[in-house]
Amino acid sequence: MASASAGSAPTLSVGILSVVVPTLGDERHLRALLDSLTAQTLARDRWELILAFDGTDPPEGLAADLARAGATVERLPERRGPGAARNAGARRATGEYVAFTEDDCLPAANWLATAAARLALEPGLDVLEGATLLPDGTPARRRHGEAPTWLPTNLFVRRSFFEAIGGYHERFFDSHREIYFREDSDFGFTAREAGARVAHDSAPRVTHPREHPGWLDPIRWARRYEMDPLLAARHPEAFREEIEVVRWGPFTLRRPFVRACVGYVLSWVAAAAAMAIGERGVAAWFACMAALAALFLWSKWRFDPRKLPAVLLVPPVLLAALLRGRARAYSSAGRGGPSIIAR
Repeated sequence: MASASAGSAPTLSVGILSVVVPTLGDERHLRALLDSLTAQTLARDRWELILAFDGTDPPEGLAADLARAGATVERLPERRGPGAARNAGARRATGEYVAFTEDDCLPAANWLATAAARLALEPGLDVLEGATLLPDGTPARRRHGEAPTWLPTNLFVRRSFFEAIGGYHERFFDSHREIYFREDSDFGFTAREAGARVAHDSAPRVTHPREHPGWLDPIRWARRYEMDPLLAARHPEAFREEIEVVRWGPFTLRRPFVRACVGYVLSWVAAAAAMAIGERGVAAWFACMAALAALFLWSKWRFDPRKLPAVLLVPPVLLAALLRGRARAYSSAGRGGPSIIAR
């Protein structure tokens, strides 16, 4: 899809942009973000900045940076997750569009200018998604054609539309375990069901750090699957057809990672049962199946040897999270959610 030229300067018909950033108050990330925002080429009177501190206070060392950036501070009294923080920030917004990004992102200097130019060219848009790139320049999330990824790292949403659909669903956060996941997909499915007019433009760019750098991050990542049953209950068809679906021509494989976790656990159970009855050959065969499943899971983390011990714990952690999430979705919806393993 054609992008607005970064060098052009069209007469802007779009109103003020309200930049909303949820944050836990990481001073290092926020200082870098504020530096990138103060370097924006769009005139300062064309946008406002709202930082939503999720259950924390602004760091004292950032007072001068916040003042220099002209930031409005919204503080949630307790941690409620990024979806709730975005909603709180959006309620303070006055702009025609809300521009969402995150505190560990670095927007390009022309981020707001190129977005404003595109929105001015297509005033009927409800949602504009820009490009979120990793430090090496590759996309942070694989895109399928022109379908949006709904990443809230670079998303412009008409404020009246955002309010009409209720913003982000705030139950995609577990306050006890501090887990959040899938609130972006839920927002996207809700927006689409409401008839959102959506476009993608590669000109507005932000850089996002690569995820899962720590050796324990595979376990943290697996725990997030607690949120899948809630998404499946709220959007069953979209979940089935779009969440972790791999297609090769006429062939479709749904949820390969989850299936590999199921296969890993069942293979070890079968191997143990075979050993118990003295069938060592059968036990060895099932152990090999478990090893193949583990190899597939390890590939997600690029066979990083530091992460292998954590990867071997991912299957039971992930399946326990799904079961816990299913009970959570049941209590939320008052009924059982669909199976998210076999579908």
